[in-house]
Amino acid sequence: MTTLRGSPPPTSEPRDEPPRGQQRGRRWWFARLLLAIGIGLALAVAIDLARGGVTAIWLRYAGSVASVAQGQQIEIRPGHALYIDCRGEGSPTLVLEAGMGSDSATWSPVHDELATMTRTCSYDRTGRGRSDGGSATDLAGMSDELDLVLVAAGERPPYVLVGHSLGTVIARVHATRVAGDVVGLVLVDGFDPDIFDGRVLPLLGPLRDEYVGDTARLWGQVASVEGTDVDRSRAQLANARVKGLPVEVVIAPRFDHRLDTATNERIAAAVAAGYEALSPGQVTLTIAWGAGHMVQFDRPDLVVEAVRRIIAVVRG
Repeated sequence: MTTLRGSPPPTSEPRDEPPRGQQRGRRWWFARLLLAIGIGLALAVAIDLARGGVTAIWLRYAGSVASVAQGQQIEIRPGHALYIDCRGEGSPTLVLEAGMGSDSATWSPVHDELATMTRTCSYDRTGRGRSDGGSATDLAGMSDELDLVLVAAGERPPYVLVGHSLGTVIARVHATRVAGDVVGLVLVDGFDPDIFDGRVLPLLGPLRDEYVGDTARLWGQVASVEGTDVDRSRAQLANARVKGLPVEVVIAPRFDHRLDTATNERIAAAVAAGYEALSPGQVTLTIAWGAGHMVQFDRPDLVVEAVRRIIAVVRG
């Protein structure tokens, strides 16, 4: 069974606390799609888009002044280099995967602290940040390039993949493709549309068609920003298998005001069951009270603790 962590915040911090009846640590991760019109819905990737995918905006949002480059560009094939920033020592090695349109600076609130626990690498995908331009074209291509940059940088498995937003599905596909190298996953407020399609859509009633259309548009935005082939990427995600791996899931609390309490509860339970099905008996779900989509900025402590638990399991 999924282990549920996290308690509602004290009444002095009410900004993300759900109404009465919603305080059992449950939320609907997909409740973001209509955030732009003020009723509180948007997917993780939609929020990435709303913020322009520009890491500097997130840094200002978090009160940071700048992201200082501590890594290097490494050629992964002739004429094409990716930026990678590895710090710390120890095993397993953490690999930090950013969300749509974002880069390694997304992890600046937690990178240093994680590096005190074990070797920790963040990097910029093709076309992002300090890496060369272009596109990896699909999730499998992103996985291949991640493998190439780690090898070129002299990094060695075992790896724990820590993904945020779109980075969660990249991490899941990569863990499938290099199964022997990956020993754990941390999924931070993820864009996991397969869980939504399979678990949540059947519960939406008259809102179903609206959400189907919005999901299709969001995939289109991923294609536009990341140069991603949607059909291939969806098929690759559908074939992703991470059963047997310890998985930490950290998600921000949200609910849809248009739905009644019972329906929101059922949706939250369905989402939890969807994550549990990724690796039965090995999933821990944490509700990030007080956080929005950028959990690593709003509640970096929860991301650090989730990673700490994964490291303990792997080393144990």
